[in-house]
Amino acid sequence: MSSYQINNLKITNITEDILLIHQITPPFYFSCCDGLIVLPKKGRNQESIILDINIEPNLIRNLNDKYGPVSNYVCSHGHMDHIAHIHEWESLDVKIHAPYPESHYLCDLNIFYRGFGFDERVEYSDIKEFARRNKFVECKEVNHFNPGDTLKFENVEIKTIHFQSHSKSHIGFFLPEEKILHISCLGFDQSEPNSDGFGPWYGFRECSIDQYFKDIDYAEDLFIKKAKFLTSSHSYIVKNPDISPFNYMRRKIQDNQKRVENALKNLNLSLQKEELIEKLLKLDIFFPKRKMRGFLLNIYSLWEYWIIRKHIERSEIISV
Repeated sequence: MSSYQINNLKITNITEDILLIHQITPPFYFSCCDGLIVLPKKGRNQESIILDINIEPNLIRNLNDKYGPVSNYVCSHGHMDHIAHIHEWESLDVKIHAPYPESHYLCDLNIFYRGFGFDERVEYSDIKEFARRNKFVECKEVNHFNPGDTLKFENVEIKTIHFQSHSKSHIGFFLPEEKILHISCLGFDQSEPNSDGFGPWYGFRECSIDQYFKDIDYAEDLFIKKAKFLTSSHSYIVKNPDISPFNYMRRKIQDNQKRVENALKNLNLSLQKEELIEKLLKLDIFFPKRKMRGFLLNIYSLWEYWIIRKHIERSEIISV
């Protein structure tokens, strides 16, 4: 059942008073993510609460006009597709909350740059251009909490779930009363059943494939035992007992491992790890870098470097 519609937004009821919001056409590669709006309900909350709805400013204003006023906004982590437009919520006098330490990334692009390790292989000027293309504007004030904390706004209880495989502060949301599990960017990115996406994202030093498998297992167990609905930052709504999202995420990681190992078979495996990675980077195993120029090429090269490195370190066909 669809609720009130706004141009360029898909608004879908999960329950009668909790909606999934999706921007249909983002302005750039990493500008937007899906999230939830908890509408007012007698005896629970008088004002709306936003969970991770990072959409363009004009759509934020339209959403607020229809479903506001909004009292609080909770961000799941500090990646660009989750922070680019939060400043617009702040301009509407909404209190912003984000998990520590990535809460600082919303207020300072330089901390974002260094915090995610872009400075190891990418110039700050590239990140400034990346931020400009995504229309990122720094927030003025962000309230931080620790990943895993339980948040309470009026009588709405939100349990934050620490899925640290994606980033050090990355969280999902569990609404126990409504039995909704939102796994944020854990890696379920199918726009519809049987479609395909990239899957789990681990293109930074801090990411961990081993931790991904643990987080996927944990999310699956929580969903099966306690939730009725599963949502994510880039997917459709799933109902219990459908566990296909978890199998999808595991399969995507395993497929990536095979892609790297198949490419390694054509190389001299006696080379040092860094030499192997540089050779694999030229093959565009994951991203079409040969079609890229400038800041995008540099950023995607960093992301692919870490993805390849993590799979090399798990490979059974070489010892590095």
